[in-house]
Amino acid sequence: MSVEPKKRVLVIGAGFSGFLVARDLHKDFDVLVVDAKEYFEYTPGILRAYVKPSHFDALTFTVQEVIERKLHSKFLWGEAMTLNGVE
Repeated sequence: MSVEPKKRVLVIGAGFSGFLVARDLHKDFDVLVVDAKEYFEYTPGILRAYVKPSHFDALTFTVQEVIERKLHSKFLWGEAMTLNGVE
């Protein structure tokens, strides 16, 4: 009995939706998340950082560690320029 490889999913963007998709699909698919930024920025909290500058560090984090260790998916820092749908 051979084990079939998982189908692959490409997620473009590591925002809220990208994180949710990676979390929900990683058990059934090989998930690759691509984003042009290597960090996540919680922009609604920026206004609080103006009042309390020490809060700024809580608004950003590096994406790769969270996606690969917590969401069990792969992360690629870059841009998706073309997609052929075959591979």
